[in-house]
Amino acid sequence: MNCVIRWKTVDRNEWAASLLKCSRTTLLQSYYYAQAMREAKQQSVRHGIILIDGIEAGLVQMQEVSLFKGMIHGMSIDRGPLWFEGYGKPSHINAFAASLNWKYPARWGRKRRFMPEIYDKKNLILFNHWQKSKNSSAYNTFLVDLSPDLTKIRVNLKQKWRNILNKSEKKNISIQKDTDLASLGALLDHYIKDRMQRGYAGASPKFLSSLCKYAAMHNECFILNALEDNETIASILVFIHGNGATYQVGWTTPYGRAMGANNLLLWEAIKILKDNDIIEFDLGGYNEETEGIRKFKEGLGGHPVALIGSYY
Repeated sequence: MNCVIRWKTVDRNEWAASLLKCSRTTLLQSYYYAQAMREAKQQSVRHGIILIDGIEAGLVQMQEVSLFKGMIHGMSIDRGPLWFEGYGKPSHINAFAASLNWKYPARWGRKRRFMPEIYDKKNLILFNHWQKSKNSSAYNTFLVDLSPDLTKIRVNLKQKWRNILNKSEKKNISIQKDTDLASLGALLDHYIKDRMQRGYAGASPKFLSSLCKYAAMHNECFILNALEDNETIASILVFIHGNGATYQVGWTTPYGRAMGANNLLLWEAIKILKDNDIIEFDLGGYNEETEGIRKFKEGLGGHPVALIGSYY
């Protein structure tokens, strides 16, 4: 099997069209993610089209830092590559890893990170020339299939989660969709406080602001606010990437939690995503320290997955 990565300069529209051809997409392989990384962390980007035996089979986005004419070089691929329909088998992934290593071999002065979008440990491949990072922890999330109709998706909700949703729908809660991101500042303020109180890791407010700025240019993100008597009691931030979406940030007051406001917001988000032909909803990850978050996300009836970790 012959694998070639054809690195090329692409614009946002070309990349967006390519993403729509992928059977699964990720936030970290979106065009606006690369723009935010460039602004917030001064990392440049390379876009590549993957050819298997001369046929376009997938795509990959790589962040890069280069100093002193390339003597010092860093490259990272996170949650990629992404594959077109019919590709992404272990043999294709292994061929990609070999091609990537040929282009960017390990050497003094180069730092490599490759976190492939592989969930199934039964098909785990020991990449030649790539070593598993010792401090690499698996990324755990739930993926909700949005291809069935809403009735089927609702039936798939865990009973306790669905019961809370049923009760919240009867409350005097209004939902505000914010595509202009006027409420982003307030959401990030609450997000910082919530993250400190509950002790979970997350993106910095500065990076999230940059991410939102570029995603909003093409209507690829939105905020949903739950209000009672014109007072916000919960909010969520959702990003769209190709035919997929990611639940990135959420917060709620103790009163909003008692009212089931976050359940109502996520259900509303699912309806909006389906109206936009999104077929998969990534619930944004969790770890062992956030058991409450894991249980809440599990309630949406998604498929639990864990990435295999990162390599260098």
